[in-house]
Amino acid sequence: MSRDNYGQHLSAMESLFKRFYKPLRAYAFRYVNHEATSEDIVQDVFLELWERRDGIRFDDPGAVKSYLFKSVYNQSMNVLNSISRNELRLPDGMDENVAPGYGLPSHAFNQEHSLLLDELEAEIAGFVETLPPQCKKVFTLSRTHGLKNREIAEQLDISIKAVEKHIHKALSGLRKHLRAKDLLSIACLFYHLY
Repeated sequence: MSRDNYGQHLSAMESLFKRFYKPLRAYAFRYVNHEATSEDIVQDVFLELWERRDGIRFDDPGAVKSYLFKSVYNQSMNVLNSISRNELRLPDGMDENVAPGYGLPSHAFNQEHSLLLDELEAEIAGFVETLPPQCKKVFTLSRTHGLKNREIAEQLDISIKAVEKHIHKALSGLRKHLRAKDLLSIACLFYHLY
């Protein structure tokens, strides 16, 4: 590998680490419920990304982001599976009563995933309830009922520009709300928030 490519990859990795380390750590923590283990998982994922850097398309941010979150999820599942399968000792400082993820049978992993989605949906629904009435109507018709902007405009007898303005306002507020709850990065995996 040329020195130029090495420098470009290093710069891309530093940028990705700064941008995604905290959200990835929070994502891992939701599964393993242990801070040090979450940090180890994320560091392992970045090390693996570095080792595979020649095969990674750093010019496609969406693909890299997806790779990182999928890798953290897989590593988290591997940690939980290995502890469940081998009945390994819990990491130092972890009490089994505050580590519900550890030792769960595999069918419970899907339940964890489902709980995370339930939490996201509850946060989104709660935020939507705080929107002004017209903004709430527009956003609900767009995101819940899947209507196009033109259809919403016709149904509510408003301009398409007004529809776009309401959707922009709702999405902007929702992103801010989820960021404050440390859920934005995870939400972006499941919902189109841009």
